[in-house]
Formats: sequence, C-alpha cells, structure tokens
Amino acid sequence: MRVIRNRSVAALLLALAVAPALAGCTVAVVDPSAGAPSAQRTPAGTADGAEGSDAGLESPPAYAPAEAGDDDTQAQREALLAAVDTTMLCPDGPLTADGDIVRVEGHCEQLVIEIDAGVVIADDVDALTLAGSGTTVFVENVLELTVTGDASSVFWSGSTPDVSDSGAANVLKRG
Repeated sequence: MRVIRNRSVAALLLALAVAPALAGCTVAVVDPSAGAPSAQRTPAGTADGAEGSDAGLESPPAYAPAEAGDDDTQAQREALLAAVDTTMLCPDGPLTADGDIVRVEGHCEQLVIEIDAGVVIADDVDALTLAGSGTTVFVENVLELTVTGDASSVFWSGSTPDVSDSGAANVLKRG
C-alpha cells in the first residue's frame, strides 16, 4: 500500500513539475476599429515535418490599442526627438547604429532595423523589420511589421499593421 501511495505522490509531483513547461499560451490581436479580439494558433511548420503535435504551432503575440495613459508614449517620443543623434531620409540598407537615437524622415517602402538598445523614430513605412533587441521604435504609419528580436517596443499612430513577431517579450501597440 505504501509503494502505491509513494508512486502516486511521485507521479503527482512529476506532473506538477512538467505542467508549466507543457502549458500553451493564448494571445489576442486587438484592433479597436475591427471589433472583438481574435485568438488563434497557426501552424508554423517544422523542419522535420512533424504533424499532429503542438511542436509545429506558434501563437501570435498580443497587441493592444492605445489606452488613456498612452499620452506618456507620445511625450517620450517628443523628448527623444530632441535627443536625436542622426537624422536621415529612408536608408538603402539596414540601420545598425547600436545605442543611437535615429530619426528617419519621409516615406520608406522598407525599413530594416538591426539596432540593439537604440531608438528609431520614423514617419511612414510600408514594411518595417526589427531584428535588434532592446530597441524602441516610434512610427507614424506602418503597413507590415516584422519583429525577430527580443525585448523591444514598437509604437505606431495609424491603423494596426499586419504583424509577425517571432521574438520574445516585445511590446507592440498603438500609442
């Protein structure tokens, strides 16, 4: 009887230890002009072609509309504009000035940011790609947003863009 009870306790402890690692997350994409948020998991595909398991699924990250306190975001943007290190028109290649505050003026068809721990302030961008980590981006209007780095923030003023976020701990929202 004691062996069965010990095995039951061991199985319960093992289940409690493994459960957090196997738990999935649900996220929502929120666009106030589109109505209710949606949450879904989509197949991401795997190198070994595994099917029928959660191994090949990725959850889209959460995006949130501006809230009442987001005036702070605009105030931050304005303060950073006064501290800009470099002002330029849309660059031909990626931005790589780690730690700098960069102002990109005018329209960009494609803006690639490979900056770590920097700030980019842009106007209108069709396709924005952020590969740096710890970077903050303020953009007026953006149609497509791709984030592959971690711990970055992207704030936009216009409509919610099509977003792809394969990084971790990113904040992506209107603000």
